[in-house]
Amino acid sequence: MRTLKRFMQDESGVTAIEYGILAASMAAAITLIFGSDGVFVTALKERFSAIADQITSSSGSSN
Repeated sequence: MRTLKRFMQDESGVTAIEYGILAASMAAAITLIFGSDGVFVTALKERFSAIADQITSSSGSSN
């Protein structure tokens, strides 16, 4: 019984598990944001396309 009680109170390794969970969630968030179809990449592509369209339309109208 005493061995079981000691086992239940032993918290060694808990921190490693917490860091593992944190690392996995950070990796998922980074993949979501910076992945090929991620939120950040999609917004960046849309913005660059809008800027390119503005440059194209303004340079074509001044000639």
